[in-house]
Amino acid sequence: MKSFSSAPMIIVDPSSGTSPDRIESFSLESDHSIIVTSLEHHVWQELEQEIVCSLKRLQCPRLLDSTVLLLHKLITNIVRTMHRHAFQQAIEDDLNIDIVSKDNVFDELLQNELNTHGDRNIEQFCRKNHFQVTLTFPEKTDTLIRIEYPESCDSSAYLDSKLAKAIGFTLLKQTDTITPAYYCATVVRDIAQHHPHLEQAGHSELLLPDDESDKVLAVFCKLNYGIIVFSSAGDILSISPAILNNLKLEISPTSAHTLTGIIPGHFYNDVLWGLALQSQGGLFENYRIRIRLPHDDSLSILFNISGYRHHDMTIHTLWQIVSLDHKATHTLAEGSILNEARVHNITRNYVPQLVEQKAREIVRLGGNALLNEECRLAVLFCDIAGFTSYVENNEKEESVIHTLNMILGRITKAVRQHAGIIDKFMGDCVMALFREPHKAILAALEIHKHSYDFNNLRMRAGKDLLLLRIGIHWGKVVIGNIGSSDRLDWTTIGDVVNTAARLEKNCCPGAILISETLYEITAHMDHPEIRFSKPFYLKLKGKRNKQAVRYVQTTSQTLLHDIFTTHHAKG
Repeated sequence: MKSFSSAPMIIVDPSSGTSPDRIESFSLESDHSIIVTSLEHHVWQELEQEIVCSLKRLQCPRLLDSTVLLLHKLITNIVRTMHRHAFQQAIEDDLNIDIVSKDNVFDELLQNELNTHGDRNIEQFCRKNHFQVTLTFPEKTDTLIRIEYPESCDSSAYLDSKLAKAIGFTLLKQTDTITPAYYCATVVRDIAQHHPHLEQAGHSELLLPDDESDKVLAVFCKLNYGIIVFSSAGDILSISPAILNNLKLEISPTSAHTLTGIIPGHFYNDVLWGLALQSQGGLFENYRIRIRLPHDDSLSILFNISGYRHHDMTIHTLWQIVSLDHKATHTLAEGSILNEARVHNITRNYVPQLVEQKAREIVRLGGNALLNEECRLAVLFCDIAGFTSYVENNEKEESVIHTLNMILGRITKAVRQHAGIIDKFMGDCVMALFREPHKAILAALEIHKHSYDFNNLRMRAGKDLLLLRIGIHWGKVVIGNIGSSDRLDWTTIGDVVNTAARLEKNCCPGAILISETLYEITAHMDHPEIRFSKPFYLKLKGKRNKQAVRYVQTTSQTLLHDIFTTHHAKG
């Protein structure tokens, strides 16, 4: 398949008068369109902004998460089908063969293309041949979204019927009157049946004890829970048939003996003679054990167990299967969920913020893996000038780690204060990402404010100054999985990242150096306390042409342009 250069994901109606450079961060109005040609591009943030507005108009804002999930499935299905047809057409055009009748060969070719290039080449083919999915948000009372898509994708344009019915949305289809080769699907809400005021008209019912018991019993039976009663010595006194059935054991009293033998020993130590003895009343909750099926040791079931110690010293336990797919379940740890929460509290600060944030978004959209994506970001690099020599000279006089963590902590605070994300720490260097370019500059100025205060204290104490250098660039990046299946980083790569790193290395200590590209995208900022130097040019390592750059500072600082440009000229 022919290879094409990468292209933007979202196109804003040219009549809007919006600069193309600002497309990614543009907050779309209801009469503008989002044009989707790739799932690897970051379309969901813009889409969610529009859904928020539509749901407010429909008077059901609390349905945001479920509506985003509903539309995510719909749009994903349509785009994948569009890519499949586009790839088929590209193969037939390039090779002049009929690939339709060779499904196995075609599926293998398509998977190889996606594994090797992602959807970049297919997306380019779609753009060249005007295959696209167009999302608009009409101001009609009952309309959530209008979706135009190629006719060949119509079989994939459907809503999750159960979810759609539950939250009151319906999909209406019709042929596009302007473009006959396209279909139009409109998602509407049945306001008469799902009006929020009608839902809130009644009052919640307080269950009486007998009614509550009946409902608990109904839930117990529906969810296929099971009960096992143990003696204080660990023998099974009674058991629910459902548990034996789940473990593919014969439904008979003798199977309890088999189950006793395959329950892991740590369960007895941790629960029967541990948790059930520690708490008041012998109560314990959310202990997990994995039991391997006696007739197939390669398969196992993970159970979640809660219970209590009876006054006669027997232990009554409630067993629930952890209902996840086998691939995900076998990686879940056993033991107390409380202990797992403690482990998470220890390890979560070691997980990159970008990964955790994106993982939560993926789960919210019904996914289970981090996918590559393209988007526009401001990339900020910050490091401590001369830190290596500082370590050599001061290692015996003060805690280098304490000093470094104090500085990095203040950098992190400033980044988060301005809606940025820490991508990684590299020794004394920090890499941060910002979806809104002007906030990268505000964060950089805040970092230098902290640096000034910090170094003022060091100067009074007669210690070496630790000046920071910051470089920032703006543009299109790729965020993706780097590494192997055993060890992955989900991180940002591309020329924008490399350029930002080069700017930081060429920045004078105590200053902020930005690209002209970032300046142009943020020149409209209404921040009178910020001033930019005149542009000048630097030869950056790995770059063919000199790069236009500027210094950034606050109006309270002495004009740095002459000092720094003179420094670079001498360099």
